[in-house]
Amino acid sequence: MRVLSVVSLFTLLSGPVVAAPVVFDFANLKYIGSTNSGFLPTDGISCTGGDLCSSNIASSLSGDLSFTNGGLTVHAQGSYNGGAFGSKAAVVQDHENGYNGKLSGKDAIGAGLGVYHKKDDTSDDNITEKEAIWLHFDQNVSLSSVGFRAEGHNTTGWSSNATFQYSFDNLTWTTGLLPKNVGQFALSHTGHDFYFKFGGAHADQFYISSMTVSAVPEPETYAMLLIGLGLVSFSLRNKKG
Repeated sequence: MRVLSVVSLFTLLSGPVVAAPVVFDFANLKYIGSTNSGFLPTDGISCTGGDLCSSNIASSLSGDLSFTNGGLTVHAQGSYNGGAFGSKAAVVQDHENGYNGKLSGKDAIGAGLGVYHKKDDTSDDNITEKEAIWLHFDQNVSLSSVGFRAEGHNTTGWSSNATFQYSFDNLTWTTGLLPKNVGQFALSHTGHDFYFKFGGAHADQFYISSMTVSAVPEPETYAMLLIGLGLVSFSLRNKKG
């Protein structure tokens, strides 16, 4: 029993314990009040057409959309021209009548999360010039990939060198290539916060169509596990004594 405790302790100290992957499919639009299963914004209201918005864009541009899946919750907020997230920009979950549930590939159809920054103007609901989106998880997660869609709700609409930018602190930004014909961008990072914006040498507009993440225990969780292992080891020693 003591050997097992030592092995468990080594496992905990050797790296983060990551749960099974959870896919947030933002292209899978579900309306408030729908009897279908799927994502439902906790504070969204109906917007124009098939979109769901974080706020009524006719009167305000604020708030967030929240999604829960696999015990994880993520909040999405928009920003325009470097302004504060959740203010003067509304996050929208755009629909696609031809949505086919595919996360990647040339024939994947679907939209996802975008940003509005003009009141009474719903003509541009993806992420375009001067727009950014912040995705905040309630707990620590390990991100493995992000899904992107082009303006036409597909993976084929970008040029081969089209770019976007991403950050984990909203300070340092890295340029990435929008995944033409693929739709998925491999991105490995552990944390709570993930930012994406229009940018780079050949910036093009996009939607965030999905995120694949895995839950990671917080440091205090490790501490509790270590304390528990210590108590088990102490108890076993006392019994042998």
